[in-house]
This record gives sequence, structure tokens and C-alpha cells, in this order.
Amino acid sequence: MSKIVVDTNVWITAGKLASEVDTIEEIDCIDACIDWTGAFLSGDERVLVDTGGKVFDEYWTYVSLGRFPGSSLFQLYNHLWERFEAKEIDFEEDGYAVLPETISFHDLADRKFIALALSCTPFAPIYNASDTDWEKERVQLEGQGLTIHELCPDYIEEKLRES
Repeated sequence: MSKIVVDTNVWITAGKLASEVDTIEEIDCIDACIDWTGAFLSGDERVLVDTGGKVFDEYWTYVSLGRFPGSSLFQLYNHLWERFEAKEIDFEEDGYAVLPETISFHDLADRKFIALALSCTPFAPIYNASDTDWEKERVQLEGQGLTIHELCPDYIEEKLRES
């Protein structure tokens, strides 16, 4: 059973409605996240979370209730609960995860996902939907042995062109 790290934005995007977005790339991203979520739910991967509950709390806070196709968030979490694997990771006083000195990552809140990925041997892949930081930092992260799976590459490319 493989272990994975899922950025919160994957769950958020899977729960969005097409009426909430402006571009075809965003609609395609929603579809990609819904498809990925369906494949995940029928698979056996384990989602890494921290023992302190920061990732789980973030999932719960940012994911809208009842917006997942064919399932409510409660049902998703009931299923996910069996599929979570808690890992001990260190946090600094400011609440952000500690990373090795060889890795710098500008989105401090997402450092916990990197720390979780690094907690496994081999390193767990990280799944992203809509944050451009993962693509901006891809070379550095891959140089450290991490794998980033972009579920919405066209959407990320669009956002990077706009910035």
C-alpha cells in the first residue's frame, strides 16, 4: 500500500462548482480532481497526515460540506479516516513545519506537506491541483528526490502566465 501526500487544494478543487470558476482550464481542473478523487477512493493508497492534526484540521476547515460528487464530506472523511496514516513531523515555534536546510519553500503553510513526504522511505509523492508554488519549486524539490504530481498542468500554466 503506497503512501501519498495530498495538498488541501485537491480536495477543495474537487468540491468546486463549474459556476464558481472563470476559465475552461479551471473547469478541466475540477474535472481532473473529481476523477482523481474517484480513483483514490477506489484505490488503496494511504494519505499522510501529521500526528498533531494540522493537516486533518486544514482539510476539514477548507473543504465544503456535501460538495463532493456522489458523496458528502462526512462520507469522504469516514472513508479517508481508514486511509490516513499519521506521521510525526517537527514544527517551529511559528507553527510551520521544519524542513532540511537543503530545502527552501516560499509557501510556509505547505511546508508540512513536504515534511510529510520526506517522512517516508521512499519519499511519498505530493499531489497538487491549483498552487503554482509546487511548479515554481519543482526543480529544487525533484533535486531532493521528491515527486510532484500536478493534476491540473494547464491550469497551473495559465496561472503562471498571468503572474
